[in-house]
Amino acid sequence: MKKARKYVFDIEVFPNYFCVVAKQLNGKDIFVIDSDNFNQQKKRLYDIISKNVMISYAGHGFDDLIINELLRYKNRVAKRFLLNKNINDIQNLYKEKYKKGKCEFYSYDIADEYNLKVGVKGFEFNLGENIEEQDFTSFNRSIKKGNYDEIVEKVVDYCLKDVLATEKMYNYVAKNKNNWEEKENLLDIITTGNYKNSMKLKTKIKYLYYNNDKLLSIILKNNLNIEQPKIIPKKIFKTKEESYYLENNVYKLSIKDDFLYKSLLGNKIFKKSDLNILEKISKSLLLKSSYLRGITGKHERIILKKLKKYLKKEKIKVLDASENEVFLLVDRDVKELKIKIENKYGDILQINKINKFLKNKKSLLYEIDKKIIGTNEFYYGDLIIPKQHIWMVKVLKNYFFDKEEIETEIKELYLENPSVFFLYASVYESVYSCDNNGKVLYDDEDKLKKNRKYRFYFSKTGNYKVVIQEKNKYYNKFGFGDINSNLYKVKKVETSVSEFKDYEDIDLHSYIDYAKSYITKNFSENNNS
Repeated sequence: MKKARKYVFDIEVFPNYFCVVAKQLNGKDIFVIDSDNFNQQKKRLYDIISKNVMISYAGHGFDDLIINELLRYKNRVAKRFLLNKNINDIQNLYKEKYKKGKCEFYSYDIADEYNLKVGVKGFEFNLGENIEEQDFTSFNRSIKKGNYDEIVEKVVDYCLKDVLATEKMYNYVAKNKNNWEEKENLLDIITTGNYKNSMKLKTKIKYLYYNNDKLLSIILKNNLNIEQPKIIPKKIFKTKEESYYLENNVYKLSIKDDFLYKSLLGNKIFKKSDLNILEKISKSLLLKSSYLRGITGKHERIILKKLKKYLKKEKIKVLDASENEVFLLVDRDVKELKIKIENKYGDILQINKINKFLKNKKSLLYEIDKKIIGTNEFYYGDLIIPKQHIWMVKVLKNYFFDKEEIETEIKELYLENPSVFFLYASVYESVYSCDNNGKVLYDDEDKLKKNRKYRFYFSKTGNYKVVIQEKNKYYNKFGFGDINSNLYKVKKVETSVSEFKDYEDIDLHSYIDYAKSYITKNFSENNNS
């Protein structure tokens, strides 16, 4: 399998048309097959599928089912009407029918393998590319004869763009995570060391379909013959729902992964002969496995229970607990605590001073060893949902950590990199045009379509405004103003970031107002502005 080529693919489906676009990973070969040329091109499709690894984004849930249906026509002519009907019916099928089907192929779903949540369009946004959704027609409606060729050309181009974005996403995650090599290692263990490129296709695809966590479960269940541990929810520390901004005396107490790993290998459920198999599996994968989380979690809970008693006795306040880390407020000399931990629990626990610490109900942002670490909306990266705006993260960091004024910080950010102020939105509410004074023009036909994704910015000359009846979840996420507000007029960006020129139209006043509102809502006790 190491010698097999990799093809990235995507599929678009209408009631009377479908297309498959496949591109050799990092290569020039691009292949298109659709309803119009299926019988003429299907041999090439089968050659690609049978000899290569097919990479998709979230393909296990839909795209793989379509490919599996197309494979049924390898040795017979497909009637167009029936083929389109069967493909449309697939959306209502259970995945089990696909798994039990006779036709199989190499399927590698990067959303499943890497537990990605950002989506292809969100990833394109983070790369600075144009992420506007298709505007040719609804996928639920048949393509009309009058403009059939024109629409089909747009559909194929749209599908190819998603393929190129998926290729970029695969290359991005492959640099940071070694899932493909890890999967081959797990396949080697599953097949008792006899795994070769000549393994039968049916055997390969049976395991290739599973992600690493599932493969690890198969190894532990079949080879080690142990029962699935019961995973008990960890509810050790209860913290009050309040916000903290603390500059001094905050410490992070962590349970060392090395200790958990050694405890796992030393567990009585494993025989000595089992260790040869366990040691071939990476430590990080083993500890994160859902199959063994109950065992490692048990050790965490025992440690945390003992720690809870000690902290209560010493009147040390627990600010938050995340995974195997506990954040403490120590209002006295911590020297005694550090000595006791290092001397008695040095192989189990690690304590670190937090320079700056910020917390709201769901998120943590803290600085340790001059490095900023965050969770949820305080964490940002190319694989993070772009609704968690990077500009807001920077504003919070500098406002609370470096004591900069919000106005000053946003203006400095604008001068440094104005493109961080773009907003990503999936539009589920009506968005109408408005005039330069913010008056909504209800009868204007120039309206953003629902169920589309766009790149926005708060604009001085914005011609769209979200109409909201109440401050619901949508309002909280995107911060757009209500129908009577002159603030938060938004303007759709038609191009990629590299092509955008009208930065002077960005309304910094709206961003300042939005940031102040956010801080007031989430950190009201600390708002000094």
